[in-house]
Amino acid sequence: MDRSGVIDGIRRGARAIAIAFVASTLIPVVLGLLLSVPIGRVFSLIISTLLLQANAAFAGVGLGLNPVFILAVMISVELGIVLAIYEILDAFAEQSERVRRFTKSTEEKMERYPILHKYGAVTLIILPMLPVIGLYSSVVIGWLLRWNKFQSIFFVTLGWVLVTGFLLLVALGFVQLIF
Repeated sequence: MDRSGVIDGIRRGARAIAIAFVASTLIPVVLGLLLSVPIGRVFSLIISTLLLQANAAFAGVGLGLNPVFILAVMISVELGIVLAIYEILDAFAEQSERVRRFTKSTEEKMERYPILHKYGAVTLIILPMLPVIGLYSSVVIGWLLRWNKFQSIFFVTLGWVLVTGFLLLVALGFVQLIF
């Protein structure tokens, strides 16, 4: 790897960290300050979202936070992480010949299935809801299958909003789950 490649990799890594920090931490903290939410509770919700993903809705309700605030923070954290993951994956693709070959091979295989290539990103609505796959893996799947980045982000976020909203309703007692 040449020197400019290393510098570009560092630049892309720093950009990913900056994106994640601004969207996942700075925006929720500013929102919490504007709404007079204790910073400790904001950070607890941020960390819960990073660790528990959509199940952090239960933590937010347990912290006594407003459901709209919980949803706003969880969406902000989700977008920060999704954008940062895309940035990191793109950096790997630029830096690694092996990853470039793999993505090129995937693109060639996807060309054989034009409907999947065109509409496959819609399936990303469901993936954040699946416990095994969840948010982080759904981003990687969309990237690996070379689906349109903006569509993938939109559908991952839509799935995230749906599952988080549903779990908020469960946490608030509006929906009863029978097990």
